[in-house]
Amino acid sequence: MGGIDLDLMILTQVGGILKPFAWFFGLIFNWLYELLALIGIENIAITLVLFTIIVKMLMLPLTVKQQRFSKLSAKMQPELTAITEKYKGRKDETTQRLMAQEQQRVYEKYGTSPTSGCLPILITFPIIIAMYRIIYAIPAYVDKINDLYIGIAQSAMAQDGYFAFFSGVAEKLAVSMKKWDEVESGVLSSTHIIDILTKFGTDNWAELLKTFPALDTVAINGSIEKINSIFSVFGLNILNSPSYYAKLNGFFNIALLVPVLAVVTQLASSLLSKAQNKTGKKNEENAMAQSMNSMLYIMPFFSGFFCYGFSLVIGIYWIINTVVSLLQQIFINIYLDHSDMDAYIAKNSAKLAKKRERLGVLQGSSAVSSLAKYQTKSIDYSKPAPVKTTSSYANMGTSSKNNGKQKTGSSGNADPNAAEVSDSVQVNAPEKKSVSAYANLLKRD
Repeated sequence: MGGIDLDLMILTQVGGILKPFAWFFGLIFNWLYELLALIGIENIAITLVLFTIIVKMLMLPLTVKQQRFSKLSAKMQPELTAITEKYKGRKDETTQRLMAQEQQRVYEKYGTSPTSGCLPILITFPIIIAMYRIIYAIPAYVDKINDLYIGIAQSAMAQDGYFAFFSGVAEKLAVSMKKWDEVESGVLSSTHIIDILTKFGTDNWAELLKTFPALDTVAINGSIEKINSIFSVFGLNILNSPSYYAKLNGFFNIALLVPVLAVVTQLASSLLSKAQNKTGKKNEENAMAQSMNSMLYIMPFFSGFFCYGFSLVIGIYWIINTVVSLLQQIFINIYLDHSDMDAYIAKNSAKLAKKRERLGVLQGSSAVSSLAKYQTKSIDYSKPAPVKTTSSYANMGTSSKNNGKQKTGSSGNADPNAAEVSDSVQVNAPEKKSVSAYANLLKRD
């Protein structure tokens, strides 16, 4: 059939953490196929188009949430970049803590957190993987197609030498048999044979009938023809790969449109994402941003390379998924551009404040907790400085005993226990000139 050698493990229906996702979306795929069959349409490509649209619509709330976070990130990025530049080159613990506090206040200002955009991705990722596993093992999820394959598999099992034949074909098609228990006994079950048959292209079917002439019957040929019809688009068997048709007909054939369209659609999606997430010149000059930009241009060509070696059905799904995602992205951005982001930020901030109140965490607690770490002996309790900030009080390392002179260590330098705290945390100067009065600075209102 031609293609990229991958150690694929189909295992009929996928198990593990992906099982519930694959089972649910497999049901949708099966129902959709049977519904189309009722009106005389039995074609995997058409089913795949409708299936992709339905799944993308089901995932729309997650997509909106992710895209809204992207716009919010673009809005915050100049402030976060400014903070990073402010502390650039300073790696000591105190500086890193102060930088983290300032960045946290930016996130609080916009009512979000650095991890807000992770949840949609974490939920979406297993769904995407499960979708690919369904496409790799369509007969395991679509009853009508499974019925066609099972007749062929059972007839093949009755032939002498079937184990050697299917073992050899499985190796060529990169279908792993390592976890199939029956293999050690020289036996394959009908479901495992179907897993191998699922990867069959035109040449593989011809090889099967040539090896086992007894299978060359009206029933078997009818099932094979039906399978080829179901997996056919513009006269191409989409179980074959573009590389197969390139070897057969040269590079001027319609099958090569699939990897080309995969590259074009991925590039369009990447360019749209870059345009919408642009945050300014400083961010564009950032090394990480430049690396991400490079990946935006490189990944589409990787997509084209894989689509050239994979079966056409994978490439078709890849293109459909990208096109639908691209359209969703455009319409969601139009919606977000016409929505009130300030109102959304205010709503998020209110929700965050309520959450903090419910958990017993007060706004700005991180800054006050930092202030509590500093010793009261470094506070000037004879006369406070006129600047009403915690950094002013933290730097007043004098006592009434030396008549306002700065307290020093043995070397004559200022007390090393006095440290700088972010100026953004404002406090009121105490009226009483006593240690207890200054200690009250550490209490919450």
